[in-house]
Amino acid sequence: MSHYSKYKDKNAVDFQRLVGVSYGTFGVILSKLITAIEQHRLANPLSKRGRKNKLTIEDQLLLTLLYLRQYDTFLTLGTQFGISESYAQKRYTFISSMLLKSLDLPEEHTLELAQIQVLAIDVTEQPIERPVKNQAKYYSGKKTPFHKSTDNIMLNNRTNQGCQMR
Repeated sequence: MSHYSKYKDKNAVDFQRLVGVSYGTFGVILSKLITAIEQHRLANPLSKRGRKNKLTIEDQLLLTLLYLRQYDTFLTLGTQFGISESYAQKRYTFISSMLLKSLDLPEEHTLELAQIQVLAIDVTEQPIERPVKNQAKYYSGKKTPFHKSTDNIMLNNRTNQGCQMR
């Protein structure tokens, strides 16, 4: 039995709350996704090799929308759909890339400079935790705020000044 059929039996309000889209929107997305996958298969004939998908396209779309809606781990989604964690991640990646193409959405990492109105950069200093192992390399026992390289520079300046005075 398809996992989508279990969700399809729910009322419209519960379906939208769980999946994030209504039945009608799910159907429109599904039809566009099927055409995009068919175009992908025609463009890449070698992708037909291997085992057939254990999940239907409806289930794969449902898995993707559930991940985007609830941010469950792929282990949880894999267990829910009866597949492995890595296969759930593989199906999510493929379906999400097909969705971007089929719905004419910009790529995930695309951001045009014309769209940027304000750019804020956080340049505050972040404290670095001391290392658990090999602490002796970084801690001399002194309670001074100077770093090892700063101490060497100050030592060299003092000895050079002492030489000049003589």
